[in-house]
Amino acid sequence: MIFDTHCHYNDESYGSDREALLRSLPEQGVDRICEIGYNLESSKEAIRLARELFIPGLQKYAVVGFHPENADELTEESLLEIYTLSQEKEVVAMGEIGLDYFRIDKRSRVEKEQEAEAFAKGEITEMQAFNPDPEVQKDCFIAMMELARKRNLPVVLHSRDAAMDTYHLLRDHKGYVNGGIVHCFSYPVEVAKQFIDLGMMVGIGGVLTFSNAKKLKQVATEIPLNHIVLETDCPYMSPVPLRGSRNHSGNLRYVVSCLAELKGISEEEVIRKTTENALQVYRIKD
Repeated sequence: MIFDTHCHYNDESYGSDREALLRSLPEQGVDRICEIGYNLESSKEAIRLARELFIPGLQKYAVVGFHPENADELTEESLLEIYTLSQEKEVVAMGEIGLDYFRIDKRSRVEKEQEAEAFAKGEITEMQAFNPDPEVQKDCFIAMMELARKRNLPVVLHSRDAAMDTYHLLRDHKGYVNGGIVHCFSYPVEVAKQFIDLGMMVGIGGVLTFSNAKKLKQVATEIPLNHIVLETDCPYMSPVPLRGSRNHSGNLRYVVSCLAELKGISEEEVIRKTTENALQVYRIKD
């Protein structure tokens, strides 16, 4: 059975059929899922989802923490609350944490002032949204890693357009000591090997099936299977032939098929080993 190590079933896109979809997963070959938090409220909801809805044949776990896009929400009070949440029995890791430099505000002061003036005059209806400043993200990332070490928890990393900063902070602040997953891996194979040398797992999902995913296909081909876990990041990243639709854990069968073909092994072996890896990194006793 498949273990989806990274999902977001608390997303509003599941509002009308969340329970029915979750109840359908075991018959689609999925028996474990991990709901991922990205700030304080979503971390609470991740625990709630893992705890409150009993579904025969489906084990649910939670991960708590602050996503880099929400790094500016971190305060001393919210850090303490995340620490408290991390002690709940459903919690298996700290995440998703890390760095995201994709939408950083690089405009000049004059450009920012012009936008603010246009907004004040009603010439535009909303301000552009940017990720927090890299230094704010780094401070949050370090705080989350320190908390993970205190709680003896693995980490689930989000890293976009920030490979070396993520790697160096993970290494220098020993965020890897309890293991973890580099979620939705998007970097070249040389970078994957650096993270693997620290003992990290690589999370692979629907992007593997995309025709233009040459870097990820090389990663999946060259790195050992014992460093790969499966994930959806649902409702995002649906695999081919469902690209563009709402994703769910049952769609991992397409990723399994693609990975098996790249590795030249059976789909059963892919499922067996990636599930074993997930149980290992999340320290779940089967």
